[in-house]
Amino acid sequence: MRINSNVTAYVTNNALKINEDMFSASSRKLSSGFKINVAGDDPTGYAISGRMRQLIEALDKCDTNATKGKSVCETADAALTEVTNMIQRLNELSVKSANGTLSSSDRAMINEEAKQLRSEIQRISDTTEYNGQRLFDGTFVDKAYTTDKDVTVIRYSDNINADTYEDSSITETTVAGPPPYIEVTCSNIPGKDGDVVMNVPITYVDSENLTDGNPTAFFNGVYTDTLNRGSVNFCADGYQIITINGDDGEEITYKINPKFNGTKVVSDTATTYTDANGRTISYFPVSLSTGNFDTTLTGNGAMRVQVGANEEEAINMSLPSISLDIMDLDDLDLSTESGAEVGIAKVKHALEYVNKARSAIGAYQNRIEKSINFIAASTENLNTSVSRIADTDMAEEMITYTNAQVLVQASTAMLAQANQAPQQALQLLQ
Repeated sequence: MRINSNVTAYVTNNALKINEDMFSASSRKLSSGFKINVAGDDPTGYAISGRMRQLIEALDKCDTNATKGKSVCETADAALTEVTNMIQRLNELSVKSANGTLSSSDRAMINEEAKQLRSEIQRISDTTEYNGQRLFDGTFVDKAYTTDKDVTVIRYSDNINADTYEDSSITETTVAGPPPYIEVTCSNIPGKDGDVVMNVPITYVDSENLTDGNPTAFFNGVYTDTLNRGSVNFCADGYQIITINGDDGEEITYKINPKFNGTKVVSDTATTYTDANGRTISYFPVSLSTGNFDTTLTGNGAMRVQVGANEEEAINMSLPSISLDIMDLDDLDLSTESGAEVGIAKVKHALEYVNKARSAIGAYQNRIEKSINFIAASTENLNTSVSRIADTDMAEEMITYTNAQVLVQASTAMLAQANQAPQQALQLLQ
């Protein structure tokens, strides 16, 4: 019999600690309702359930976003409903005014009503908003700007290796070294298409004074972003398209319309616009030396409705402007018979424009509603999965709790007995 080391007590005490830990863990699971309270309970399950909870929280916000997006569609459609009614009334007035039996005074009264209707359409365009954001003033469409300036030079400038390229649609394209620029000389080339592509970083585009009568076409511009790639397409029958891609992958496109049947011309004064995302873009208006035509700057101005937990899971809603000038109703005049005849065609076009806009908004609304249903189903399934991984099965855990409780009581009693064992050595000394 040894008394210096009570091995039995040590063994019993270790068993008691193990049973107390099991009892404590079971108590925590029963009281919290979670079987994974710390990472040590189940490292893999902890990581999986954590990601799922994060996704559930994101989807809850997406549901709110989608609901607000649906409200935007409902607000927009309500406004367009009234605009449609007023345009239909304008159609009635146009047809009525075109009747040769009416007098000048009759048409004057008809035109006055038409003016009031047009004023109300413009007011709806200017003031319809959701959460302080105007819906129909052109904020949420791809930005488009036009010009009619007559000048003669376009310049493309960058630091690139010297070389010469030729194409059937371009007389000669020279790419020169410092001072950096690309000069494209074009001639009358009906029926031919071609392009020049710059696969080099563009960090600065310099300015040059333009001269009249120069047959060489240049492009001259200033960009706020560092650009990686640009291309210029000279099309005989359609558009000339200039595309520049920035570091973040965003694309800035310039479309030049109509046919390319003469010398390309561009203003030497930059015009700066800021899109809906706050990005500043400078560009140069373009026209033909033999006649003006439009330059359109296209940017991403759509309203983004985030309906998913990831960055690309969004619905971009483009809400068209319904201003009078966009629908070509700003100069509608029903005071004369000839004006009324022209008005019939204009009103018909405006009605088709609004109907197309309402159709698009209805499509957005249906898509958002489907997204809301999908979000609800996804959230339900994710919650079910998290529950299976992390929630406590109360009946099963009560078995573990009762077992641990009995073991703790038994271990405590046995430890008390083990501590009394060394005293038996005193009987040998008597």
